[in-house]
Amino acid sequence: MDEIFNKSILYDLYGGLLSKNQQIVYEYHVSDDLSFTEIGEELHISRQAAYDLFKNADKKLKEIDTKLELSVRFKDIQKLANEIKVKANDDKQIIALSNKIIKKTLKGGKD
Repeated sequence: MDEIFNKSILYDLYGGLLSKNQQIVYEYHVSDDLSFTEIGEELHISRQAAYDLFKNADKKLKEIDTKLELSVRFKDIQKLANEIKVKANDDKQIIALSNKIIKKTLKGGKD
């Protein structure tokens, strides 16, 4: 399940950089949980072609993320947002966590 979640994050962040066919295959496989055989039938291509489109798309998304590291920032922001929910009773802590979130969303924002 964690692998599917990671693929979903990568697709949400960088999916627009994929070809239209790669986007369709990636969505079918990750979001709709279709097999490559089912995808092939849906798109009138072979199972192998569907698999190749997916693998190339997955590789491209991972390569882009290795360079940009947006998924790491995204996960950090999620973690901080959860801390905000837990500590919502204390205004000073909320301000401090908000500042961390802002810093993390800025280009190059690191602790």
